[in-house]
Amino acid sequence: MRLPIRVLASGSLLVLLLAAPAPHAQEVSKRKGFEIIITSPQTGEFRFGRSEIAAQVKIDDPSLVEKVEFTVDDKLVFIDKEPPYSCVYDFGAAPRSFIIKAKAYHRQGVTVTAVSITRRVILNYQVQVDRVVLNATAQDPDHRFALDLTKEDFQIQDEGTPQQIIDFYLEERPVVLCLLLDSSGSMQGRMEKVHLAADKFVDALGAEDQALVIDFDEKVFLLQDFTRDAKLLKEAIDSTYSEGGTALYDALHAAFRKLRNIPGRKAIVLLSDGEDTNSKFSYARVLEAAKTSEVIIFSIGLGVSILDGASHSILKELAAETGGRSFFPGRAEELEGVYQRIAEELRSQYYITYSPTNESWDGKWRKIRLTVPQRKELEVRTRRGYYAVRRPLQGEGKPGAGKEMSGGPGQGPGGL
Repeated sequence: MRLPIRVLASGSLLVLLLAAPAPHAQEVSKRKGFEIIITSPQTGEFRFGRSEIAAQVKIDDPSLVEKVEFTVDDKLVFIDKEPPYSCVYDFGAAPRSFIIKAKAYHRQGVTVTAVSITRRVILNYQVQVDRVVLNATAQDPDHRFALDLTKEDFQIQDEGTPQQIIDFYLEERPVVLCLLLDSSGSMQGRMEKVHLAADKFVDALGAEDQALVIDFDEKVFLLQDFTRDAKLLKEAIDSTYSEGGTALYDALHAAFRKLRNIPGRKAIVLLSDGEDTNSKFSYARVLEAAKTSEVIIFSIGLGVSILDGASHSILKELAAETGGRSFFPGRAEELEGVYQRIAEELRSQYYITYSPTNESWDGKWRKIRLTVPQRKELEVRTRRGYYAVRRPLQGEGKPGAGKEMSGGPGQGPGGL
C-alpha cells in the first residue's frame, strides 16, 4: 500500500503571519502597489559567513520610499535610504537558522515588511572534526575500474592547494541506499521492465547492504523502509504502477531526510523519465541538499536525451556534484545493464580523507579536485566540494523504522 509523505508548512512563518495585525482601510489604500520582497537570502536557504541581504521595493514612484530597515533576529543591522536596498551581514560559522526582516517606510506614513527564514543545516560530509571524506572511483577508457591504486597515486587539491591524504583504502563498508522509482503517467508501458531491472539490482546488493524503496508520481510514497531483506524490497518495487504527474524533487528531498542521520556509505539511485511537474521543493533546494550531504547520487534518465534540455542537465548535475554517475538509456530494455554498472561501481570505490590546510572555517564553498597524475587516462569521480564549517563530531544515528517522512518549506535535509 502506498503511504504518502505529508508536506508541512513552516511553523515559524505561520506564527509570524498570524501575529501580523490587520491594516486599517486607509493603510490598505496607501499600500496599494507598495510592496517589498527579500531577494536574498530567500526562505529555506542557508547562510554562513559574510553574505549579502537584499530586498526589492515595488512602488510606482520610488521617490516615495523613505528608507528600508534590515533586521536579523529582531536586531537592526542596517538602514538603507536609496536603491538598490542591500547590506552585508556576517552570519558566522555556526550552522543555525536566522529570521531576516526587511521593512520599507512610505513617506505617507505606512510600512510594508517582508520576512525570510534561513535554515540550519547539519552537514554530514565529515566523520571527524575538520576532516573531509571522499568516496572516489577511477575508471579507464574501456570502463574498467582501477582497483590497484595506492594512496601515493592520488593527488587532492582543495581550492587549488595540494592536500595530504590521511586515510585510504578500498571501500568495503556496507551501503545504505534509497531506490527511487518514477511511476508517473509517462512511464506507462515501461513498468514491467523497470520492475525486472530493479529487482536484479536488489539481488546484486551485498548481504550487509540495506535499502528502501520510494515511489513517486505527483506524490511521494514510502513503499518499503530500510531493510536487508531482498524479498521485501522486490515486493515493494513490483507493486508500483504508472499514473499522475512527477514530484521528482520532493522524492529526492524525502530520501535525503531518511539518510541524514545514518552514518557510513550512502547512495541514492534515481530513475525518472522526465522533468519535475508537481514538487513543492525547488531544484535549487535539492541541489543544495546534495552538496551538503555525504550521499552519492546515481541518476537514470530513461528516454531522456541531451535535447531534453533541463531534464538532462538536472540529472547530470545531481550525479556530478556528488561523485556519482548519470545514465541516459534510450529504452527500458537497457535498464538492467545500467543497474548492473551502478552495483559494480558501488563495489569499486576508494575511501579517502584529508584535513584541509586552510583552517579558516568561514562557511564558504571549497572546490575539490582529485586526480591520478601518473595515469591521466583514468576518469576519477568524487564529489566536487564542501562547505568549510567546523562542527563537533556527530553521534551515529540508526536507520529509521518510521513510515512518515515529512518535509516542507523550512524543513531541509539538515533539519531546523
